[in-house]
Amino acid sequence: MPLSNHENIIHIPPEPKKPESDDCCGGGSCSPCVWDTYRQARKIWLKTVAEASE
Repeated sequence: MPLSNHENIIHIPPEPKKPESDDCCGGGSCSPCVWDTYRQARKIWLKTVAEASE
């Protein structure tokens, strides 16, 4: 049975937001750093966007 148009749509979540300047302590000892978390979330988001455009 073929899928209807709405079943073919891949949900793309909104792009992750960059941390605010005061979200990072600047100490370099947080694990994970808010920037590490952001970069990982954005990497996953970019992959999702790329897969949706195939």
